[in-house]
Amino acid sequence: MTQAIADGIAKNNNITLLSLNKNVVALFALEDEVREGVTETVSTLREGGVKEFIMLTGDNEGVAKKISQRMGIDSYRANLLPEQKLSALEEYVGKEGRTVAMVGDGVNDAAVLTRADVGIAMGGIGTDVAIESADVVLVQDNFKKIAELQTIAKKVLSVARQNFTLWAVVNAIGLYFVFSGVFDPSKAAAYNFLTDFIPIANSLRLIRFRA
Repeated sequence: MTQAIADGIAKNNNITLLSLNKNVVALFALEDEVREGVTETVSTLREGGVKEFIMLTGDNEGVAKKISQRMGIDSYRANLLPEQKLSALEEYVGKEGRTVAMVGDGVNDAAVLTRADVGIAMGGIGTDVAIESADVVLVQDNFKKIAELQTIAKKVLSVARQNFTLWAVVNAIGLYFVFSGVFDPSKAAAYNFLTDFIPIANSLRLIRFRA
């Protein structure tokens, strides 16, 4: 039994023992598998501008190292309790110029999902606590949706900036017409009302947008 445990640990497996009447009757060597699409998503997000990936996990050192290497993660913290995950996250949150996103699905992830700048919960497999703590909930348990989320967020930000520019330009034109005497009060009111629809029309483009 001791040798079997040693072999399992050497292979970076999670070892679980089953006992009956204080005697070990079975040993399970469990191997974590990388979820489908995770490695590809990490690569896509990195190409999209994400600078660093860090895995915070309660798994042991060997398992964490193996999984992080498979996924292309930059670094990892292993053997973490929920409060230790939060402490680790605090090292990154709030630093100037850095936005921290956290992806999780378990009860142990609730605190870090709340503390992160953007908390993302996997809806289908996520616990209620994790879902309620997150800013974003992915209905489908598909990690590739995270890359799509990044693309959509960039598009929304782009449209918002366009709307601000449009608002500034049309208001500047309106003020010019008012002070130059081209618009009387009624025309100025009509101009203001009609130009309000320009940013709205621009925003409607997002309805047809697909990542």
